[in-house]
Amino acid sequence: MTGYPAYRWVVICLYLIASVSAQMVINTLGILLPAITADLALSSGQKGLLGSAPFWSTIVLALPVGFAGSRLSPKWLTTATLIGCALCLFLQSWAPVFAVLLLGRLLFGIGTIAQQPARALLMRQWFPPREVVLVNGLSNVFFGLVVGGGLALAPVLLILLADDWRMTLRAFGFYYVALTVLWLFIGRDRVTEEFTASQSQPVLSLLRGALVHRDLWLCGCGFAGATMAFSAFLAFYPTLMLEEYGVSLRISGVALAVDVVLGGIVGLAAGYYSAAWQQEGRFLQVLGIIMVGSFAGMILSGGLPLIFLMAVINGFAWTFFPILITVPFNLRGIQPRQLAVAFTFTMMMISLGQAMGPLFVGYIVELTGDLKLAMLIMSFVPVTLVIAGSTLSFGRRPTPAPAAGN
Repeated sequence: MTGYPAYRWVVICLYLIASVSAQMVINTLGILLPAITADLALSSGQKGLLGSAPFWSTIVLALPVGFAGSRLSPKWLTTATLIGCALCLFLQSWAPVFAVLLLGRLLFGIGTIAQQPARALLMRQWFPPREVVLVNGLSNVFFGLVVGGGLALAPVLLILLADDWRMTLRAFGFYYVALTVLWLFIGRDRVTEEFTASQSQPVLSLLRGALVHRDLWLCGCGFAGATMAFSAFLAFYPTLMLEEYGVSLRISGVALAVDVVLGGIVGLAAGYYSAAWQQEGRFLQVLGIIMVGSFAGMILSGGLPLIFLMAVINGFAWTFFPILITVPFNLRGIQPRQLAVAFTFTMMMISLGQAMGPLFVGYIVELTGDLKLAMLIMSFVPVTLVIAGSTLSFGRRPTPAPAAGN
């Protein structure tokens, strides 16, 4: 393709694997939590804090990081964040007390959000607009494979390492070292005239130009509800199934892995066809309803056939992800650095949901002593997807754009 070399797929595939690996590490906490609790004697509130910690740092720092990161080389920004994440994992594996473990997860969240401007810039540098939904669908595939694989393999790795959660985190740390080395050799920038021209934009103009769009806020709210439920399930579902139904951590991990892998793989097709048919809103409405029902079904039965059936259905519901994550790229008049900020804002809203989920469940359990009730309440939060699907324009109607001269 003229102007867009084939090497772009090598660059973006490695970047996406590195990016979703952070979610794999964060979301395997539910598998490690029983071992961590036995070692450090955690309360329910402390478990909730651990689950939400990476996302709180993301929420606080997203916009400053989005502004700063939009000025940097995507290659070297990604390299620095991968190194930082590896160091945070080694810190967590050493943690002698809860406070150090919490600090390690907070810092890991900073490294995760700091990497996000690089994704928006790489996609703008290397891909034409019509391929954006395909790249976001590909991101969903890697999310399913990497996060799902991590959820399935983490219990096995924990068993092989004699139930040693510290050694498991060290293994994740060495995995990040390997990713860093690969990215140093393979990652590249592709500086375009458009990218260079946008570098001098003042901070207030940049933020206003990125955040003025109505669809960006609707997109963020849709994500927040879905990820709030998702993070609560990843953190507490294995514990619930073990205590309520006697289902092993390994079975729960495989069920969650099936959920994530299916959503990732099918999401590529869902994103492409919803855009081709111009039915993104209808897709989101239907998938939001399916998600609510399947989340509730996952906690109301301990029978293995129903557990896996609900996991499959819930995985299908997660095919909404590439549809919604493409919204910032379709905002009218969006410039490269504005896109980096808008995309980072979207990731901040995703993190807001992920932070609130475990925290909400942890403290509701402390108040009521009923984990099942708290999880059932969380099942209904993804109704925000239905609302987003009913109101988003997906770039087809005029939306507020930055003022002239921005």
